[in-house]
Amino acid sequence: MAAPIDLSRPAPPPSTGPIGDTDHHTSRRRRWANVVLVAAVPALVVAGFRPAGGLVAGFALLYPLERAFRRHPWTMRRPGLRTDSLHLLFTGLLQAVATVVGAVAVYLLLWPVHQGDGGPLTGLPTVWQAVIGFAMFEVLGYWYHRASHEIGFLWRFHAVHHSSERLDWLAAARLHPIEGFFAALFVAPPLILAGITPVGLGAFSAVAGIWALLLHANVRWRLRAFDGWIGSPEQHHWHHSDDPAARNTNFSGLLPVLDRLFGTLYLPTDRRPASYGIGAEPMPEGWLAQLAHPLRRRRPARAPGMLG
Repeated sequence: MAAPIDLSRPAPPPSTGPIGDTDHHTSRRRRWANVVLVAAVPALVVAGFRPAGGLVAGFALLYPLERAFRRHPWTMRRPGLRTDSLHLLFTGLLQAVATVVGAVAVYLLLWPVHQGDGGPLTGLPTVWQAVIGFAMFEVLGYWYHRASHEIGFLWRFHAVHHSSERLDWLAAARLHPIEGFFAALFVAPPLILAGITPVGLGAFSAVAGIWALLLHANVRWRLRAFDGWIGSPEQHHWHHSDDPAARNTNFSGLLPVLDRLFGTLYLPTDRRPASYGIGAEPMPEGWLAQLAHPLRRRRPARAPGMLG
């Protein structure tokens, strides 16, 4: 006769073998799904904005604004037009790849810490996540940008961007793709640990990229009521000026309050920058030559903010 079942005793715990294996496989699938998102979102944002569609949209929408509100007299057929057009068509794609590689590397290295479960921002409402996350993105971007002017190794790549002597919306595309990798290594870790999702990172990058086109535009808008509070062409053109007084200033993108806070805001009210570039520092013409230039230099470049 079978022994009666004792209902007063708790049931034994289920076997952890198969369930543990299932949890392990589920965790791995979730991990790689997140990695795919980290790779795909920035790639789609940048790749969809930079190539031929971005070139056509820029000339169709932004160039007429530059004609109507021209700051400097140069026209579309300026020196460096072909080089910057190639940067817009191809460098953005290369930079997207470099940025994704850096972001994925950071995500995998930090996996034992965050395990894909988010961070302190994940419990907040979406609006506050976006506001705080973007503020963090801007602060980190400020310090990376500043470092790229003050550290010789980083400046050798960033100098490609500053070599434009005719500033307009298209000059924003003149970049070195390796900068995307370095920026991801610097900016991504705090954001990932805070709980910002890959979609959020892609959205922040998209906003920054679109705003960068406006900051470089050859327009005379001053927006005096927002001087030093919201990023404008007036502020960023001084950042690109070869005027010694403006060197190592205006590193912020959308939030110049950071320059106010850290003492790097430069925004004269009685004059505007007359010329741009990196002075006597050599920079070859041509897209491929500019991509290769930082890699060929044997001695560290001298960043404009370095002392001595």
